[in-house]
Amino acid sequence: MVATTAVTAALILVAGCGGNDKKSESGSENKGGESTTSATPSTPTVPSFDPPKVFSPTAAYPAIEEKGRSTLDESQMGIAGQVALVGSWAGLKGYDVADPKNTWTVKSAEAETTDVYDAAKPMAAKVDGKDVAVVAYAESDKGQGTQKPAGLVVIQWIDVMTGKKIAEVSQKVSTVEGSDSSSLGAPSIKAQAYDPETGQVAIGATTTGNLTVGATVQTVYADPKTQKATVVPGISPAAVHGGVVAGAKAESKENADDAGVLIVDGASGKVTKQVPLKQGVLTPLGGGAKHGYFYGSKYTNYGQGTKAEAIFTVDLTTGAAAQTVTTIPMESDSTIECVPDQATTVVCTNKTIRQGARELIGFDDETGKKTWGFSDKSGGRVVPQVTAAFHGVIYAQTDAQPVLLDAKSGEDLPSGSSSPSSSDSPSSSDSPSSSDTPSSSDTPSESSGNESPGNGDMGLFNGKVRSPQAVSPYGGVYRQLPTGEDYGATVQVESICIYLKPSA
Repeated sequence: MVATTAVTAALILVAGCGGNDKKSESGSENKGGESTTSATPSTPTVPSFDPPKVFSPTAAYPAIEEKGRSTLDESQMGIAGQVALVGSWAGLKGYDVADPKNTWTVKSAEAETTDVYDAAKPMAAKVDGKDVAVVAYAESDKGQGTQKPAGLVVIQWIDVMTGKKIAEVSQKVSTVEGSDSSSLGAPSIKAQAYDPETGQVAIGATTTGNLTVGATVQTVYADPKTQKATVVPGISPAAVHGGVVAGAKAESKENADDAGVLIVDGASGKVTKQVPLKQGVLTPLGGGAKHGYFYGSKYTNYGQGTKAEAIFTVDLTTGAAAQTVTTIPMESDSTIECVPDQATTVVCTNKTIRQGARELIGFDDETGKKTWGFSDKSGGRVVPQVTAAFHGVIYAQTDAQPVLLDAKSGEDLPSGSSSPSSSDSPSSSDSPSSSDTPSSSDTPSESSGNESPGNGDMGLFNGKVRSPQAVSPYGGVYRQLPTGEDYGATVQVESICIYLKPSA
């Protein structure tokens, strides 16, 4: 979960309402998923390590540029179990890294009366023991008859081994006046939080305002078990765990310095605790199983530009808050990110366009207290760019190479070579034979023009290995920019999902 100290990623009265749900539908039965596989997956052949520490790039999956969309609409990469995920406003695509034949697509929307404006980054969770991908979209239903167009947050849970939806919830968040993403009331996604143990999600949605009508902020909580959604007005989520949501409440008016945190029961929308942090701006950063993480700031001398700034951790059970002051003051162009390792640690880092201003802080999620940290001004170490964290390991990137850190201590971990080995490089035996050539039945139809041609085309890999942006025991993935390849005059590669196979 990423947030900017200026505005991005973001109650007084909280009202919960039941969601307008859609029942679970299978991709092959309702056109929500276009599976190219049999229902029974093959036995996994990819080794698993928990956590993986040595990688080799072994597959490259192209994400095709969607027609009519802005170049700012970038695909997002993820991995759930042994399935690499490529998400966009058009839908989610899954690639089984152990079985190239197991590839599927689940569209974000089927109805012609629905426009999709935004998509959340794919999330990986367990539901009933299955590896599940969770995706959320901001959509607009153009309305029918006398019904006004409505802004929606749509959440899907997809069994990654079959490509079938196991649950879907569609929740109204606004009415929409107009027909594009800048129309009054059009929704967008500004924050997302999820519980990897249950698949519960909290999606922060904003709606477009104008000079007379302000933009609104609200959180949609949804649970795959009940297939119900609850709207919590006025907050932006940082964490959700066990049905409990922690969200940031903005100050009541300019210079009031009364921004704080609300702890909410997700199913009912009832506020159980109010945590008055007395901040001017409070931005959600992310969360672990025990705490929500927020960045707070306020002016201490108005007119002189002096700001007080800190990272706040708030206990999801008790509401107890702790404060950690950053070594390096944030700037208006800074971005802060907190990444949980889904075990015991949450690591937070600030990024800025200025040189010498990066800092890395490790928190024990059990206590919410800082356990280690260093900055570019500490001397002796380079502060890497954190890309992911998983089960005690922090995955990060320096200018020179990918690196690993111990999540509990921040110390460097040894990492093996990430270069493709001879066994990983495509050989002549890996080249498609005549029997591998897609048949007419395998060729994407006009109705699914967003299909990616090819599966695992290492010819798209640029040879420069990067740190993974998402990790599972079966490896990691990251987004690579196109290398200039294309698949015809009308089909362009927007980005490439690089899969990193683990070997230790």
